[in-house]
Amino acid sequence: MLLSFIRQIAVSTACLLLAALISVSSPAYATSKPEGFDQLSERIQSRWNNKLLDLEWDDLVPDGFRADAILDQYDPERIAQLTDDDPLIQEIMGKLEEAYRSAPVVGALDSQPVRLGGFVVPLEVTPEGITEFLLVPFFGACIHVPPPPSNQILYVKSEIPVSEDTLMDAVWVSGRISVEGATTELAQAGYTLYAEHIVPVEY
Repeated sequence: MLLSFIRQIAVSTACLLLAALISVSSPAYATSKPEGFDQLSERIQSRWNNKLLDLEWDDLVPDGFRADAILDQYDPERIAQLTDDDPLIQEIMGKLEEAYRSAPVVGALDSQPVRLGGFVVPLEVTPEGITEFLLVPFFGACIHVPPPPSNQILYVKSEIPVSEDTLMDAVWVSGRISVEGATTELAQAGYTLYAEHIVPVEY
């Protein structure tokens, strides 16, 4: 179980390159830098495109934080020899799950206008479409594989319903981000994004 979980961590990390590999035009926002912009790190400030912060997933993670850092405390060779029902494995899994649920956020991003590319995991579906969903960095997160760290999950509220046809493809979501998290039946989200514009990613 633990080794499978670690492999999923590696796959998740590779998928975080999504936003860095694709590029489309952004919706219009005021060109002046928003309040609190100077509190952001230089790395995140460099994402400013004169309209909004064109974020990548690693921008949501505080510098130096690793959700799987707990694994550094254990001998990997010993772990590899343990069975899934071993008390030590259960202890490690519990610590990993807690670290994933309580992953810290970048406070200076609060209320900033942003855009982020990711995949839709529906929470609220109406006859018109999806109005509440989780935005995640790779396809299948929270459904086919365990959720990524909470600072890699955004709870999105959209006044404009999103078509269920988008579930298989990546989308750009633009709007105001909040560092207020959300607890959902599928996963703990570290951020909330009030969507103003949602479009498919064009490769």
